[in-house]
Amino acid sequence: MTDDARTIRHDYFRTTSRVTTLFCYGYDYFIFVSLRVRASFIFHPHTPPRVVRTMRASPARVGLAPRARPRRTVRPRRGGRAAPTRALITTETEAFDAFMKSASMRSRVALGRGENGRGLFTTAPAGWKAVELLLEVPLDVCIVCPVGRGLATGTDATAKKIVGAWEKRNRPVPDAIKDLMFSKDEDDRELAVVLWLLFATRAGGDIWEAYAAWLPTAANGLPSTLLATDEELASTQNEALVRRAREVRSLVSLAFDRVPFGAVPGKLTPDDLRWGYALVTSRAIAAEVGADEEGGADDTQVAVLAPCVDMANHVDIANVTALKKIGASDGGGLKGAYWRVVTGGSVDGGGGACCLETNRPIQGADEEVTISYQPDASNDELMESYGFSLRGNRNDRLGGANITLRLGAFRQAMEESGVLGGSTPEEDVCRIIAVTASACGGIPPGRELVADDDWTLEGDDIQRELDDAVKLGEAWERELDAFATTLEEDEAELLENRKYTTAFGRAAVEYRAERKRLLGVGLGALSAYVDWLCADDDVEG
Repeated sequence: MTDDARTIRHDYFRTTSRVTTLFCYGYDYFIFVSLRVRASFIFHPHTPPRVVRTMRASPARVGLAPRARPRRTVRPRRGGRAAPTRALITTETEAFDAFMKSASMRSRVALGRGENGRGLFTTAPAGWKAVELLLEVPLDVCIVCPVGRGLATGTDATAKKIVGAWEKRNRPVPDAIKDLMFSKDEDDRELAVVLWLLFATRAGGDIWEAYAAWLPTAANGLPSTLLATDEELASTQNEALVRRAREVRSLVSLAFDRVPFGAVPGKLTPDDLRWGYALVTSRAIAAEVGADEEGGADDTQVAVLAPCVDMANHVDIANVTALKKIGASDGGGLKGAYWRVVTGGSVDGGGGACCLETNRPIQGADEEVTISYQPDASNDELMESYGFSLRGNRNDRLGGANITLRLGAFRQAMEESGVLGGSTPEEDVCRIIAVTASACGGIPPGRELVADDDWTLEGDDIQRELDDAVKLGEAWERELDAFATTLEEDEAELLENRKYTTAFGRAAVEYRAERKRLLGVGLGALSAYVDWLCADDDVEG
């Protein structure tokens, strides 16, 4: 992120996919956001390559010792693994079910609480024979607002009609907001999304005014760098993250000066605007308007805010139970969905909607419906976009000090040394994936599930590999030592259930603790690698 204000804004709201990635499958749906999903590599037992180890190094010279990996787990507020069961909160659950019915939503989910906090849970088995619908929100209930630039002739035409469909079902959007929405200026459009949301929750009709009660706040369930106190930001112990957060907060403060008169009823404060931006950047879905009849396409991207869909929690891509989709049953993406809305297509008959569908068989009732907000996001990106981190994030990376170890040798060492095996906890498997990618310069595309049999290490190669492993370990040790607190202190604070000013306070401690766990696993892996390279059992090539 540069110091240029427009570039900072662009990075925050687009490049880092502040708007949630949309999965679209089947019919004519578009892949709206590049899905650079890095499938996890799996260490398969395989015949060891023919290795020639002809030089031994003294372990004392290497100076690396394995670190004990922490065993205790504390789940993030909105991210983690899918919880197998839920504890229903009867009054809240029944009220939520009544709300979904009032908004004409088709649903096989209920509101509950699990190890990821409040979320959506299935009410019956689903997806055993084919993909099945879990939740369907009519498109004219959703806020669908253009974002980005619109340069082509006739652009925004579909988006304008979808806005009209929302107004027909709910209430007219103030002209001051629509002027911003279709101004072709990126900053104006982003502001328009936020103002439309604030208007909807205050005076947008029964559905959105009722849904306002379900939306999280800074103190209750909405961890965000936009809402955190300065002390909470600093407690991440990441100066780069704090700097970026402050840059974006300053841009939101400037946006407050551009709020037009009459856009939102009642008094609007800077805190209100920050809350709106925090909701949009963490809950909106990115989409495009779809193809036109002549085969061209509107170049307009839209942000879609779908009530209830945004309550599904984020997990590692390997544990996702549901996928998001926008469109109509007869195809056409948002444009097809629009035509179903304006021509009277009901939800039951295939009207346009934002949906959650099964990604794998759901074994029974009470299984949590989980999605991936951003499949390839590191914990830094998750914190900036959504205000939480994952325990065991395969997309995290450690600094490499311009050192790249041999991928094939490193992976085999992890297997043979027992660092990674069938009994390795899932979170540690993900950390080893992150460590291996960090140490070895990434995992080649398409090689995630392929054994690396074509490699050798001889004399000088072994010594260079040892030297590089030592230098890399020193770099990771320096990063770990630079933290103001230890992992043990962080975990003790998490056990206290301390009251923080905003929800970001606890998320910051979880984030920095996970970074230390990753570094600890990385140092242990490097130590095992060094021991493996120094082993006595030389193998002739």
